Amino acid sequence: MNSYRVPQLAKKYTDYDMIRQHTEIPSFPDSRARLLQVFVGRTDEKVHQELYALATSLVQLAMDTHDRIDTISGERREQEMRSRQLNVLAGDYLSSRFYQLLAQAGRIEMIGKLSGAVSGVNARKMTLYERMKKLLVSADEYLRETVQLRMQLFLSFTGMIQHNEESLWNSLLTEFSSCETIVEELKRMNDAKQYLHSYAYWHIYEHGNDDERNVLRQSEPDARAWNSMVLKHRVGEVLLDKLRECTHRIQLLLQDEEGRMGLQEIHAILEPYLAYLQPSHAAVRED
Repeated sequence: MNSYRVPQLAKKYTDYDMIRQHTEIPSFPDSRARLLQVFVGRTDEKVHQELYALATSLVQLAMDTHDRIDTISGERREQEMRSRQLNVLAGDYLSSRFYQLLAQAGRIEMIGKLSGAVSGVNARKMTLYERMKKLLVSADEYLRETVQLRMQLFLSFTGMIQHNEESLWNSLLTEFSSCETIVEELKRMNDAKQYLHSYAYWHIYEHGNDDERNVLRQSEPDARAWNSMVLKHRVGEVLLDKLRECTHRIQLLLQDEEGRMGLQEIHAILEPYLAYLQPSHAAVRED
């Protein structure tokens, strides 16, 4: 089994006191990075498997950090302004490191592919944001589109994957991106500060009554009202059911490919999500 140390390598670029003090680096794209390393490691490019996983993860973190920049007009406290500025700078810094890593390794063609993917992601985000501004997005559409956005950078490597493994790569990338997205949405669900345009937001907006939709339209909804709506609409249970379905589909994919070497590494990627579904962990707190 190949050693996987990409998150540790990324800390060289993310663990700066200034960044940690004034902003928060988004969740590391661990499942996607690890899956990429597994599949690239089965190709002629295996010497670069760790480099590609690290560089792509830094680009993803850069984009996710920029997504945290608020666009709300009006005056802000000094700490809020500092945090906003650091989000901009941190995203730019992480993005520059991806260029540096690939350029130093002479992988100029991958810089072009990933840069093109970034452009595609941003265009797709704009389309989604426009629909969200008009309140035209359903909860399931939001989830599907978010999963697709998480996949795009990693799909840049599809042409590198062995031809007989492309289908498995695409299917597993979809499912693990879904798992990552669902777990992230479970966390956002319990944070009234991150409610805006989350899965919980769209689920409640879609299934709630007029009073509940009016609460969602407020710029800062009451935390107690938010938690009450999340509990009433059983958002946590809905998301856990979706996570359970994703893990089941992954298990079926692995069963179909039982004869392949190296699939134990993919089982290792799946383990945290199976653990998340255990009764002791899956008792999602919605109060």
